[in-house]
Amino acid sequence: MVQLFMIRHGLAGNSLEDEAMDEERPLTKKGKEKMKEIAKGMKKMKMHFDIVLTSPLLRSRETAEIIHAYCGRNEEPMVTELLSPYSSYKSLIRLLNKHKESSSLALIGHEPFLSGFASYCLSNNDNSFLCLKKGGALMLEIDRTIKPGNCLLTWLMEPKQIIQCNA
Repeated sequence: MVQLFMIRHGLAGNSLEDEAMDEERPLTKKGKEKMKEIAKGMKKMKMHFDIVLTSPLLRSRETAEIIHAYCGRNEEPMVTELLSPYSSYKSLIRLLNKHKESSSLALIGHEPFLSGFASYCLSNNDNSFLCLKKGGALMLEIDRTIKPGNCLLTWLMEPKQIIQCNA
């Protein structure tokens, strides 16, 4: 069984109209502090990730570094274009299925892509029925190979619920 975690990046302030500039929008100071509290909550819940994959956008990379510092087991977070906001679900599935030897993977990215991807994995349908708040997370259980419509949603939490686990 593989545990697939999806974590939305932390608070990064308002979007910028210039797409190139928006890609380099960092987490705010408050966003970094809150992500550390979320990561501590995840660690307290005994979450550990064999692999952390992140979108190339700065706010996701910063989130991935924080999550990895508390819950990463091996290599540093790996950046992939397949977690960019408008990527292909099928291409991401092909990449993830190459990591069958890993028992836990974390994907750090953006909305609505992450909730859309989770919905697709659960239902084999492109219509999203989930929503992740900034810093929110969910976990899917997969029987080694991701097959859309054949995954199980184990839990979905808002940031404050994860943080409360650290209390």
